[in-house]
Amino acid sequence: MRQLKNLYGQVVETLGRQIASGQWPPGPAPNESQLAENLGVSRVVIREAIKALAAKGMVSVGPSIGTRVLPRESWNLLDPQVLEWHTAADIGREMVADLIELRRIIEPEAARLAAVRATTEDLAVIRAAYQRMTSTAAQAPEEYVKADAAFHTAVLAASHNQLLCQLRGALSQLLRLGFSLSSQHPDAALSTLPHHEALLLCLERRDGAAAAEAVHRLIDRNQRHFSSVLGVREESPGAAAPAPPDLRQRKTSSHAP
Repeated sequence: MRQLKNLYGQVVETLGRQIASGQWPPGPAPNESQLAENLGVSRVVIREAIKALAAKGMVSVGPSIGTRVLPRESWNLLDPQVLEWHTAADIGREMVADLIELRRIIEPEAARLAAVRATTEDLAVIRAAYQRMTSTAAQAPEEYVKADAAFHTAVLAASHNQLLCQLRGALSQLLRLGFSLSSQHPDAALSTLPHHEALLLCLERRDGAAAAEAVHRLIDRNQRHFSSVLGVREESPGAAAPAPPDLRQRKTSSHAP
């Protein structure tokens, strides 16, 4: 039974990553027999995996239409597993713009609350995450990304708002996904460390207004890194590109006559 569950989990992850990467575009999906043959499993396992993906909004299943891959806007993008299936290569301008907007809505006010409500233990966790960032910034980019996400989710937890804290799992995955993209900028880690330290010091001296402003500065810096990386990736790989002021505006204007 355990072996069957492990096999089922592997198939769900394989299919989920294929959809998230765009290997299956919106529209009809391969049929059960084809998938079963490709993955070397039974049609029963495929059928159960498809049900799991349907519960996450990634596919729909109907007796007359079969299995169809749904567009990204239908997916449950706050499901940590759905986010985990993405890689930096899967992130486009629209998703980055949405992430920046979400951060601006949530993080400054969470930091303002954290400055007032954080316990000694909360502040120790935030400082420890910052110290991991400083020790990994130059030599271990993957560990730096994990520490960076841990820093931000620790600030969220220190707000002691139970509804905000419920967002930690999804936001942590979103941040790791976003930071894995922005970290491709050569200056990303070292240039943001002073801003993280400034936020930490604001929290430690219980200055909510300054903490919120420090978060805004961090997000501004992160947005510039996103813009630069996406500009290079989409326009002239290997060469620096000017960073646009608005990611979503850049995407729209690129289709203008």
